Amino acid sequence: MTPNPLTQSKTAVVTSRVQLNALDSKSLATFYQEKIGLTLIEENNGYFAFGTPDHTILIEIFPTDVKKSKRTTGLYHLALLLPTKADLGTILLHLVKEEVTLEGASNHGYSNAIYLTDPEGNGIEIYADKDRSEWDIREDGFIGGITEAMDIDDVLSNASSTYEGIPNGTTMGHIHLHVGDVAETLQFYITNVGLGFKYPYGNQAIFMASGDYHHHLGANIWLGANLPQPEENQQGLRALVWDATADDIAYISQQLSAQDIYYSVKENQLTFKDNSGLTNIFIEK
Repeated sequence: MTPNPLTQSKTAVVTSRVQLNALDSKSLATFYQEKIGLTLIEENNGYFAFGTPDHTILIEIFPTDVKKSKRTTGLYHLALLLPTKADLGTILLHLVKEEVTLEGASNHGYSNAIYLTDPEGNGIEIYADKDRSEWDIREDGFIGGITEAMDIDDVLSNASSTYEGIPNGTTMGHIHLHVGDVAETLQFYITNVGLGFKYPYGNQAIFMASGDYHHHLGANIWLGANLPQPEENQQGLRALVWDATADDIAYISQQLSAQDIYYSVKENQLTFKDNSGLTNIFIEK
């Protein structure tokens, strides 16, 4: 069987960081530094940048006074991808010791993941991929996922009792969004960003990626269909940030122009809002 063309990406873009607007940026920064274990990279007048010890930025926090007062499109969760299963076990032990409330622990077939929420309501997934030999990679190019209880004993089997923070090699593995229409969102990102369609979760959620990854971007309507767009500088998701090549940016610019979608290019960055009113920033690497 030849791959379904819908599963094949036309770009090599990957998620690299998430920007958040916070009503109390200092308090939120303390949570990401002390509870999650991210390294503080920069602080300036209420702005904070966090990441790994080698100064790879994963999360940026910006101050705002625009409180989220109703359900809108936005962030479902940001997803920190750890290098190994042992790293996942180590942070799981740490979070339990710190009495951080966990909301779930799942085996997705291609990964093991734990879930929690930060103090301003932003969802967080922390996960480790399984070996690709364990993924459900299908001949048509789709990559199947499941949601089952995580084998906690297995994840903890090589964990360290000493937690030294989020390690080097951690990336923003994917970003998952609340949107108003999953079919429209799928069409937008396949057409304009060049992502491949990797898996549908019924008619409620979709998963997309570049290359042969299980997903860089998820989208769902679990808050309801036809959600309104967020207010400018509203608390919560500020922007999705991607790494891209010059060819990727040229391709995306061409597609956006063809669809008459406004975008801006400044230095090595391309910025636009998607069909849900969510800002995407592509940075040339």
